[in-house]
Amino acid sequence: MMKRIKYVFLMVLCLCFVGCNNEFAETEYENAEKIADSGDRYSKEMSVFNHVNGEYTLTVSKFNGRETLWTKSYKEACEVSLEVSLALSEGQAKLVHIDADDDVTTLVECTPENCSGETVTIPIAMTKGKNRIKIVGYDCEDLELKMVFDGE
Repeated sequence: MMKRIKYVFLMVLCLCFVGCNNEFAETEYENAEKIADSGDRYSKEMSVFNHVNGEYTLTVSKFNGRETLWTKSYKEACEVSLEVSLALSEGQAKLVHIDADDDVTTLVECTPENCSGETVTIPIAMTKGKNRIKIVGYDCEDLELKMVFDGE
C-alpha cells in the first residue's frame, strides 16, 4: 500500500513539473541577455525546418523558448534584405537578429491578431563577425515561418 501511495505521489509531482516547464519562455521573452546567449532553450512538438535554395521554412505545432535558425559570419559590415512571413494561431513570437556584439534587434513580432503570414522585407545591418537569427516565443501554436535572404 505504501508503495502505491509513493508511486501516485511521484506521478502527481511529475505532472506538476511537466505543466510548469514552459514558463521560462514567457519570463525570458524580453530578456536580451538570455536571447543573445549562444545556447538555445526550447520545447517544441511536430517541427519541420528546411533550408532549400536560400529559403528557410519552419513549421511547428507547439513552440516555447528560443532557437537559432540561421548563423553567418561576415568579413565586413553590410546590409542584407530579408523577406519574412510569420504566422501563428496562439501565443506570441518574434524573429530577432543578434549581431557580433550580442546586440538583439527584433525584426518582426507576431500574435494571432497582428500577423497574417504576409511577406515583409526587412533591411538588416549585419556586423563584421558572427550574426544570428533566432525565433523566440511562448505558448505558440501552429507557427509558420518563411525567410529568404537576398543574395544567399
